[in-house]
Amino acid sequence: MKNGIRGVLAAAGLLAALGAQAQTLKLGVVGGMTGPGAPWGLAIDGGVKIAVDEINQAGGLAVGDKKYKVEVLTYDDHYKAADAVTATNRLIDQDEVKYIIGPIGSASVMAMKPITERNKVIMLSNSYSTEVLDANTQYMFRVLPTQYEYNRQLIGWLKQERPELKRLAILSPNDATGWSTQKIQTEAYKDAGYDVAETKFFERSQNDFRTLLTSILAKNVDFIELDTVPPGPAGIVIRQAREMGFKGQFTKFGGNNVAETVKSAGADNAQGTLVYLSADPSSEPYQKLSQAYAKIHSNSMDDFVFYFYDATRLLFKAINEAGTVDDTDAVRARIEANTSYDGIQGAIVWGGKDVYGVNHQIATPAYLGVIEDGKAKVINKFDAR
Repeated sequence: MKNGIRGVLAAAGLLAALGAQAQTLKLGVVGGMTGPGAPWGLAIDGGVKIAVDEINQAGGLAVGDKKYKVEVLTYDDHYKAADAVTATNRLIDQDEVKYIIGPIGSASVMAMKPITERNKVIMLSNSYSTEVLDANTQYMFRVLPTQYEYNRQLIGWLKQERPELKRLAILSPNDATGWSTQKIQTEAYKDAGYDVAETKFFERSQNDFRTLLTSILAKNVDFIELDTVPPGPAGIVIRQAREMGFKGQFTKFGGNNVAETVKSAGADNAQGTLVYLSADPSSEPYQKLSQAYAKIHSNSMDDFVFYFYDATRLLFKAINEAGTVDDTDAVRARIEANTSYDGIQGAIVWGGKDVYGVNHQIATPAYLGVIEDGKAKVINKFDAR
């Protein structure tokens, strides 16, 4: 009889253990894991996985009286809208995911958004296009500041500290991202009194920019703004322009991965380039994330890791407070309620209603850096506003 009781108890214990193991929260990650935009896509994946590793090592995510082990499902959209749609449908229909982090890229985000909104799937992503957010947006949150949020601060610094720079050209990718960001850049520079002498677009598969540069350099510009040119191609532009005799300034006030840009440009060619940074490379948090990222991916860490690490932690906080993994309306309400959040790179603030019609736009500290001896050095910091 005692053996029978022991067997029942053992079976009950096994079932309880299996039940505990079955509590899994799936997060979807979508981004360009290969190709020119790979540093940004890998940053999404790395930032999410670092936050997930931390929560799993702490025993899992507490939701009500349960603990959830978090699992990450990553899909490569190759920086293409069609592949992003395929990934989204698979995550929702097959993987039954209710939370998607990523992608970066306007075309992909705008293609995914109708699907995630219709299915009440929360999407924490980034696109520099102003059209991505509107008053009807419910489940999408933009977890990176766009050029609209920080560019005028950077350009204001440039105007004051580098008055010799007056005439520029802007180079951007020939897609939804580049069309939107170049428009924002052009307006901001013109409003600051600059002469925008040339604006050019290029194809993302392009790696020879000499024809474009011939037209740009013929305009006798003082500097070239590299906008949202991916890090590797940005380095190629810098190198080819230097080889063609351009001795002026480069600015890159779009997404950056300084290590990848320097690798393509060469340290001497990239010297003095002014860049937008998401975080201070000399800071303790930066070193912490760099070490954790190196265990996940072999490439040089992109600053965007900070945003997606913080976005994942913010999502965990909202789920914990909502007490549910299934009710995305309740989780959405908790994200919206956290109007200020203490992120790894400083205070994070939700806003955007005056501009986009909804407070789903994040604002974080922004850093202005300069490339010196192949590395980025912070020369100014702008607080979130």
